[in-house]
Amino acid sequence: MNNPQTRCGWCDHATVMMPIEHEPIIQHEGDPHTDALGWAVFTCAGCGAASLAQGIYPKLGRPGKVYTHDFVPTAWYPQSPLVKEYPASVPAGIAKVAAEAHGSFSVGHHQAAVLMARTTVEAVAKAKGILQGSLVAKIDELYNQHLVYEHVRDAAHEVRFVGNDAAHADLVDNPISEEEATAILELMDMVLDGVFIAPAKTAAQRAARQTKKAAAATGTTTSTPTAASTATP
Repeated sequence: MNNPQTRCGWCDHATVMMPIEHEPIIQHEGDPHTDALGWAVFTCAGCGAASLAQGIYPKLGRPGKVYTHDFVPTAWYPQSPLVKEYPASVPAGIAKVAAEAHGSFSVGHHQAAVLMARTTVEAVAKAKGILQGSLVAKIDELYNQHLVYEHVRDAAHEVRFVGNDAAHADLVDNPISEEEATAILELMDMVLDGVFIAPAKTAAQRAARQTKKAAAATGTTTSTPTAASTATP
């Protein structure tokens, strides 16, 4: 088999797929002189996770079940990450709900994904001690307490708008499209970044800088005297 290049459905990185040797998995053979539709298993060169590829096994042009190793993938499964991981700076409960939003999206449940995104935004506000009022008030209070910038506040409201439509069954005749669900999840992640991830990264960088500065200062004041400075006149 060749080593095709694609975007891994697990780690979501462009990668080379490494074939796993196995007997051809044939879905449909057709005429013995034509190509056969089938499946093959690969692993990602980056994360090592296994993916299933649908594609073509070209026949050698003579009767019998003889196939070349030139399997040609035409589709990959999973097609997008099934599990979204967040850094430790995102509270575990909130990360789980947000990951569920992405998981729903990955299997085509766009309305469920948007509902979980709305739930995530409300959970963010509650995690910051904002417990009273509607979701509108909670989002605005995040901004009033300087916990988010204006554009993050607006992103949270967009998630709320579409999430409300999904919650109230206003989308039965006009369901959420894949493109709209993608945008809502991106906005949800923007909220998580603004409230948890970016501040944690900033704090870590600040601590590293201060540690480096303190170490440099300590090294200057406690440096070992040179022989010249300790010599007896």
